[in-house]
Formats: sequence, structure tokens, C-alpha cells
Amino acid sequence: MAACRKMNVCTHLTLGMCSCAPTILKREYGSSSSSSSSSSSSSSSSTTKKRKHCNNKVQVAEKRMKCKDEGIWKIKKVLKESDVGNMSRLMLGRKIVNEFLLPMLGSNNAEENVIKGVRVKIWDVDTNSMHSLVFKKWVSSKCYVFIGNWGKDFIARRDLKKGDEIGLQWNPSINGFNFSVLQLSHMG
Repeated sequence: MAACRKMNVCTHLTLGMCSCAPTILKREYGSSSSSSSSSSSSSSSSTTKKRKHCNNKVQVAEKRMKCKDEGIWKIKKVLKESDVGNMSRLMLGRKIVNEFLLPMLGSNNAEENVIKGVRVKIWDVDTNSMHSLVFKKWVSSKCYVFIGNWGKDFIARRDLKKGDEIGLQWNPSINGFNFSVLQLSHMG
């Protein structure tokens, strides 16, 4: 069965383990927990959801223990109430945007395009899933935000809370950003 496992290959040039590289421990833990949860037919759906959510937290924690080099995450943010609330947007500071986002968006008129809104790919390295958000500058408040499915695809799906730390880094192979939950404030 081990020969049939899907192989993931990282193309990042990093010293040590890259954050997007899956760990054997993570794969084995995920496969054993899914087989045990499928063999238990008496579990209710709410128990299953809790178990899956708990396993996700454990997998993230295991990954963090394996990957000590958090320096690859150029954009780090501890989520505020406004990031996880009903506004459904992730706000980023002007300094971070000017240093790490606008240069990656390419063209000379990146600022102009951002005012209109630029669709950006986001690869969740923890769950191996692709998402799409709109990066935009709100002219009235001069704030930079990721909008679109931020609430559904990240806050709800990953059960993010105020105080959790996330990271973003440019990924040239997808012409978008990698996303990871660096630390959960509500774990345990």
C-alpha cells in the first residue's frame, strides 16, 4: 500500500524542510485516523466532524513541530476580530503590501489594478487545497484587503479565531501565494 501513496514534490529552494513538504507522520496519522473513523458506524455526524477538526489541528501541530524554519513566511499576521468577523475580509498593512505583495503582482500599474481588484490564487499548504481571493485597495479607508471567499474558504473551513497566526509567501510556480496557519491560539 505504501507504494501506492501519492507523491508530492516540493520545488522550493530552501535549506531544511520546506513548509509545503508533507511529512510521513502527517500522512500516516491522517490515513490511520480516517480508517478508524470509517470503521466506527455508531458515531454521529457531529462526533465525526469534531474528530476530523481535531485531527486537522493535530496535523497542523505536527507539521509545525517538523518545520522549524518559519522564516520563509514573509507575510505573517495575527488575526484580529475584524479579520475573523462578519466583514469577511483579511486586512493587511501598507508596509507589508508595498514590500511583499505589490512587487509580486507584476505590472507597473499594480496599484491601479489593485484599486479595481486583482484575483489571486492561494494554495493552502496545510490542507493541499487551492483557493481564489480578490486583493483590493479600499480607496475610502486606504486599506488593503483580501476579499471574496475569505470567510468561507479560510475562517470557516480552517476554524480560524482571533489570535491565530497565519503566513503568506509568494509561490512563483502558481503565480500566487502559499497560505499556512502558523499558530492556533485556541488549540487545546
